[in-house]
Amino acid sequence: MMLLKHKTTDGLKVNLALPGQFLIPLVAAMTFLATLMIAGTYAGQNLANRWNTGAASTVILQIPQNNLQISSQNTKQENSDNNASIRQIITLLSTSRELVSFHKLDDNEINELLAPWLHEDFDNLALAIPAIIELHLKNNTKISGQLETSLRKIEPNIVIEESNFWGQRLNVLANSLQTCAFLAFLTVIFVAAIVIAIATRTGLIQCKQTIEILHNLGASDHYISIRFARRNAFLSLIGGGIGLIFSIPLLFFLTYLSLPFSSNPNWETVYQGWFSILTLLPFNLLILIIILPLCNYFIGWISTTLIVYYWLRHLT
Repeated sequence: MMLLKHKTTDGLKVNLALPGQFLIPLVAAMTFLATLMIAGTYAGQNLANRWNTGAASTVILQIPQNNLQISSQNTKQENSDNNASIRQIITLLSTSRELVSFHKLDDNEINELLAPWLHEDFDNLALAIPAIIELHLKNNTKISGQLETSLRKIEPNIVIEESNFWGQRLNVLANSLQTCAFLAFLTVIFVAAIVIAIATRTGLIQCKQTIEILHNLGASDHYISIRFARRNAFLSLIGGGIGLIFSIPLLFFLTYLSLPFSSNPNWETVYQGWFSILTLLPFNLLILIIILPLCNYFIGWISTTLIVYYWLRHLT
């Protein structure tokens, strides 16, 4: 019975050589930063995609017209001409193959659009408000020269505002933010690997005498490296889990702040509490964040194995 209770050991004492009180907090901090970097990368990608498929393909037409309430024969004739021009433009747009759809803003929509600046109904003001038509183009292309020429034949003073110019710049900005977040994510991984490597080297130096004895007795490099790799991988997994737990509340809070800028106009009805934000997070983003501790496990394993093999090769 005493023989069954006796526990053999090789004397490495990896638990003492690689204590977790330093490595776990550092890996947790790296995981916290990595979570934010992944969320930033995903947000930048969504911003670019949303702009390319939405606002970048929108063209605004402003058709000058006389809105002044003056009872003169000339004004009535101008109003009639304006209405005829608008009807002709709508007819032209209806037959155009370049458009997905178009929409003429009514007086209420124009009032809502100008409310922050006018603070009252534009009918009460002596202002000539143009008629506004919103166009949605196919394939995010620019409006063709043929269509533009046809529009100007109907109304020479028409104003055509394309979002493509600013869309390209915002797309570049979103891609730049995405690239910066991705580079920061790679930097976090590199720093985590360096921290694990330094902790491993410190543990190897503490166990140098024991490792030399085991080496002389025939212990393989694989045997020694796997002892250290298991320990560091386990500590990295624990640190990754702690960092993930601390990053989730901040991620929820940032998602809540970004809800007014989402593509869903009814975001206020969707938001029913903090737990409802979980359903608003993209599924792919959740998967990437959840597997972060597992990625830390493999980073700890690979970093430790490489440094142990390198150290053993130079062991004298």
